[in-house]
Amino acid sequence: MPTARFVLRWLVEESQGERGERKAAGVGSWEKQKIQQLAEWLIEQGLGALAYGRCAESELALRRCLQGDMFSAAAESSMKQEQLKQILQGLAQAEIPVVLLKGAALSLTVYEDPAWRTMSDVDLWLPANAMAKAAQVMVDLGYTMQGKEERPFALQQLSRGEIQWVLPQQMESLIEFHWSPYSGWWLVRTAAVNDTGIWTRQENLPEQTNVGQMAPEDIVIHLAVHTAVNHQFGLSALRSLVDIALTANKREVDWNIVAKRARAWRVSIAVYIVLDLLAQLIGVEGIETSLTPLRPSKLRRWLISQFVTPQTVLAGRDLRSGAKRFLLLLLLVDRVRDMVKLIGRTLWPEQEWLEARYGGSVKHWGHLRQIIMTREV
Repeated sequence: MPTARFVLRWLVEESQGERGERKAAGVGSWEKQKIQQLAEWLIEQGLGALAYGRCAESELALRRCLQGDMFSAAAESSMKQEQLKQILQGLAQAEIPVVLLKGAALSLTVYEDPAWRTMSDVDLWLPANAMAKAAQVMVDLGYTMQGKEERPFALQQLSRGEIQWVLPQQMESLIEFHWSPYSGWWLVRTAAVNDTGIWTRQENLPEQTNVGQMAPEDIVIHLAVHTAVNHQFGLSALRSLVDIALTANKREVDWNIVAKRARAWRVSIAVYIVLDLLAQLIGVEGIETSLTPLRPSKLRRWLISQFVTPQTVLAGRDLRSGAKRFLLLLLLVDRVRDMVKLIGRTLWPEQEWLEARYGGSVKHWGHLRQIIMTREV
């Protein structure tokens, strides 16, 4: 099978000319079994539709193997884009501004065809003071709110999380309204992200009213943190690297700004690990500019390498369950004192956290007992 770097570079090459340079070594010359293996791997990584779109005339065998995945992606994309269109129209009529996040923005801006960027849900960032008004828009459109017992609404709001919406007749049509692009207790307790600055720097989407996307440097940091912290490199990590590479190709990322903001927001280690993977697995011009000022100590890099390497990402290693993910999350914290704070507040949380999570029925010792019994936090 061709090297992963070759395949990933092929996926993000911007022009037909660049792809033509690789035609001599293209997939048209690969053995049938290897082509099938490659197709299965691409589909597993959420990259099948993009690869289908990238296939040239000499790569018809791979294109045939990916055809079913492309048809499925196109149907799903059509449904989600129609959903998004209706919701944005409703929010616009209510004069509610919105910033598209992750796949919702990327599919419309850096991918040549929205269907090439699959997504399991649609993520929208709204002003906190507009959430109630936006909720009424969703109810009027036929959506219902859903949630989990261990993640009640009050706790989601406290952690700057999201409100989930679904159509009763289409339970897979998940829409998420976010209080912040950076949600979760790891970020609340260890980082210092400037949401106001991100919102101010947003760029309008063409032909849209009150709809924006984050500035390219902010998107890079967001994707990196989301990959490292929210998913611990276990969910579509390679697709996230492709997202960042395509963003750099299409939107001229200033890597010096990326490094400066990541350090100021105390997410430099998480961003470094993701960008270092990007440099090794794909390669993006100028990315080394941000790596040097973000590079953690040799010891920290070695410790993290026990959990995450280019090889583990290519193999799809999932750390999202089990004790190892907690160790990884600690190692991704920039400052040692914030590591201590994260451990302390996880075991002995703020009073407002207890009230939001348990409704006032459980105290600190009860929370500790819950952790011991369930082995979850």
